[in-house]
Amino acid sequence: MGRSSSGGGRGLVTPQKVKSNPSLTVVKHLFSTKGEKDGKARSLYEDAKERVIDYIQALGMKCSEDMVKSICNGKSIDFNAIAPRLNAPTQTEAVARETEMAQNKILYSAKLDKTIRRSAYFETNKRTVKSNVMLKFVTKAMDIKLQGEANFTTTLEDPIKLLKHIEQFMKKSADAEYDFLDFWEANQKCFAMKQGTNKNLMHFKEQFLRHAEVLQDLHGVAWF
Repeated sequence: MGRSSSGGGRGLVTPQKVKSNPSLTVVKHLFSTKGEKDGKARSLYEDAKERVIDYIQALGMKCSEDMVKSICNGKSIDFNAIAPRLNAPTQTEAVARETEMAQNKILYSAKLDKTIRRSAYFETNKRTVKSNVMLKFVTKAMDIKLQGEANFTTTLEDPIKLLKHIEQFMKKSADAEYDFLDFWEANQKCFAMKQGTNKNLMHFKEQFLRHAEVLQDLHGVAWF
């Protein structure tokens, strides 16, 4: 007796193909270092940022609109600044005033709870977004440059600040005019490096070479 291919009884069930979300599956490394080629023309930072925003929205994170707004504005939402305030009653009659105050407290409590939840989700989403940016949206060369930054595990844990840092790398060309401060800081980072008692020699060498690569971009290949 043959086995049924339908979903009923004990017959074999023909597997159904699940449609994938193209915003999640079709991801390219878009954030590249200046002058780097990946088979196609280098994407502009703004275009790459839009792809990141599309990806964030496709992830389905709770309160993702706060992260999207922060990326678009270039700074994180200050939840303390937008926290609700308890409105004072406007009624003059005692009973009406007391009733209004009770209603104001209920509204205030509900808005405060919502703001607290948004803030908590925002902090969780920060880690998710940074991880996805580094894993899916940067090239190897950009990854090396970012991890060579002294504040990579501190300030740049914030994905909004990370994207601003990436923007600086992408928009500076090799023949552009560099601010003296940028030039001085890059030299200072490289030549003031110390291995430290607990740092592995190979790790120190890799970090030094990353800084040297930045100097090469600033000074030019001939300088090296």
